[in-house]
Amino acid sequence: MKRHGIGLGVLSATLLVGGHPASGHEGHEHSRNRISAMADSETAAPSPAADTMVVIKLFQFQPAQLQVKLGTTVTWVNQDEILHTVTLDDKAGGFDASLDGKGKQFSFRFTQPGLYRYYCDRHEHMRGEIEVR
Repeated sequence: MKRHGIGLGVLSATLLVGGHPASGHEGHEHSRNRISAMADSETAAPSPAADTMVVIKLFQFQPAQLQVKLGTTVTWVNQDEILHTVTLDDKAGGFDASLDGKGKQFSFRFTQPGLYRYYCDRHEHMRGEIEVR
């Protein structure tokens, strides 16, 4: 699998760094940070354009494949009542956002071209990819 560095990516949502104990990985050390996205209606960013949003619904990323231009910010929105993650393992750091319930969001700005494959850490059959051009 071809990996691309995203170390220059900019998180554009309000984030808290911390664990997500519901994942069942409490004692397991990870090289990447666990990120919990805040989705408080008073602090949430404005709704993203339809072509930059991925909805998590019924244990699926919708759309599962997305093509965006370099510099685009993609926002994932959890529409399920349970915890999902948006996890990208990458040599340059990747991300692991914990979206713990309906309405929680995470955004990431893609600053390097390439194909980025991500998944839900709790439900590894949930997979998606973003092609950045």
